[in-house]
Amino acid sequence: MSETPGYQRLFAELKRRNVFRVMTTYGVVSFIVLQVADIAFPGLGLPEWTITLVLVLTLIGFPIAVVLAWAFEMTPQGVKKTEDAAPGEITQIISAPAARRWPAGVLALLGVCALVVGAWWAGRSTAPGADVAAVDTAAVAGAEGDEQTARDAEVLQAAYADLAEDSRPSIAVLPSADMSPDGDQEYFADGMTEELLNTLAKIRQLRVAGRTSAFAYKGQDKDLREIGRELGVRYVVEGSVRKQDDRLRITAQLVDAGDNFHLWSEAYDRTMDDVFAIQEEIAGAIAAQLQVSLGLEEGGALVAPIADIEAYEMYLTARAGMRERGSAVLEAVRLFEEVVARDSTWAPAWAGLAQAYTLAPFYTPGNVTEQIGPEAWGPALAAAEEAAVRALRLDPGVAGAEVALGNVFRDRWEWDLAEVHYLRALALDPDDGEAHQQYGEMLAAVGRQDEALRSARRALALDPTSTIRGNVVGYILLLNDRPEESIAQLRAAIVHGAEIPMPYENLSRAHLFLRNLDEAERWNRQEYIPRLGFDEATRTMWDGAAAVRFESFRNGDRAAYDRCCAGRGPPSDYIVLGDTLAAIEALSERYRDLPRFNANALNPLWRPDFDGLRDDPRFQDVFDEILAHAGLEGAELKRAPAGE
Repeated sequence: MSETPGYQRLFAELKRRNVFRVMTTYGVVSFIVLQVADIAFPGLGLPEWTITLVLVLTLIGFPIAVVLAWAFEMTPQGVKKTEDAAPGEITQIISAPAARRWPAGVLALLGVCALVVGAWWAGRSTAPGADVAAVDTAAVAGAEGDEQTARDAEVLQAAYADLAEDSRPSIAVLPSADMSPDGDQEYFADGMTEELLNTLAKIRQLRVAGRTSAFAYKGQDKDLREIGRELGVRYVVEGSVRKQDDRLRITAQLVDAGDNFHLWSEAYDRTMDDVFAIQEEIAGAIAAQLQVSLGLEEGGALVAPIADIEAYEMYLTARAGMRERGSAVLEAVRLFEEVVARDSTWAPAWAGLAQAYTLAPFYTPGNVTEQIGPEAWGPALAAAEEAAVRALRLDPGVAGAEVALGNVFRDRWEWDLAEVHYLRALALDPDDGEAHQQYGEMLAAVGRQDEALRSARRALALDPTSTIRGNVVGYILLLNDRPEESIAQLRAAIVHGAEIPMPYENLSRAHLFLRNLDEAERWNRQEYIPRLGFDEATRTMWDGAAAVRFESFRNGDRAAYDRCCAGRGPPSDYIVLGDTLAAIEALSERYRDLPRFNANALNPLWRPDFDGLRDDPRFQDVFDEILAHAGLEGAELKRAPAGE
């Protein structure tokens, strides 16, 4: 009997049967496949379960490959069962020099390590997001009691502190001028402006106002003192960007808007590779001039760089589309997807993609005419959740990803989860106007109109010239039964020029509530419908139906109204027609089985149009049934007192 240890004979047999070679090759190939899947699948729009599927198949395939390698071998005649070792063959392998024996085993071990590392990375990217996206159910259910309530109160106190009493230096960043030779780098200059805004916003000792409003001053030759007064800030940053090929020249200057005195200026001549360093240097110089701390932990940074500069330019273009809203949001989705496909480790791109996904259904063609349903909302919200979770795993401090998660749960009508994420966003950045606006829209959907107005007004205070923010304040004022104030606010919002249709529709609604039929018709037919982007035939059809609708209001012709608008107009139209029973029936028909998506769909429930019916048992029965369907059992209408 041989004295050779059994483990040596086993290793020799594994080598003879090429099992080590298969382990090496399988591990390396699996590592590559998993990395490609992790990077490419999100960019292709594939759900995260496809990465999980690849991971599971890869892991299952490993032992199968080892068994097959042991049992079979490749020969010139094809695959055959491995023959037993020839006499002395095993002994010859064992007696070979170590330099010939060990490499196969070491390479096999490295192959197994590659498989394990690849599996760990893919698993890390697809594991359930209980640590990030899912909310602590005990906290949501109130099991933490006073402690959780106290934390929320602290967040809200910081988020809604009186701006007039805020002692922090206040600053606005105006759009950088495009000084490029061909004048074709406007998107890049705008992107640099927004990135500098976001960088400064991370300095908690600064109050950065006008993140959207700054762009209202683009191309205007306006006195900086006047801009400072309009935006409610003490300091203004302005500058220019010159980009040609790979070369950059960026100038920036800090101005005291009180007396127009230039406190600091600098010019940076660098390459595109230095773009992130320039942003951080400008922010650091401004902080030094205003004598505030950057507030960074040891090793922290204000700017999260990305190595792929071309991807960064796509990111800036996508951010510009998000500011523009409308159809540009759909293009932003495509660009963000391209960015994360090129670099799946950059948190800002995932956060931007998540927010774009949550906005996309509002701007999907057919949303107005066909009221797009779950087939559009479901995938969009699922994709948004995945992207936001990715962002927060890479950087837990990305407030935009928390806002996106708030939007996801809000538009799924999961109200408690939505609120927790909005509060998390505000805890990370109390001056995030988008967080305030979206949180306000959620509060409006659940009937908390007093709190909704506070949130919407804070969003507008941070972005005073934003049309979208002004529109939200306007319609929430109407939900608070303040139609005159709503009209004034909406008219102020449209002055700023964003070509979005919503404020014109809300102006028509407010005038209709006041029975100003001529004004309501004018805002609807002359301003709202033309901005919906219809082709000529569709626009003519909508305008014709609107003409019949308003004529029906004037003469109380219920039959004419039903011929043109039954099932299309809001249930409150029947109140204008004087038929309260029909209004209740229409409300029941429209909302009782409404698909659970798009929180804005619930706003009409809280309009003052129905106030005269709220004590009617028939209305209350329908209303309670709708609230139960929406997961809002026991919700009460709470409005802000006049003057608040």
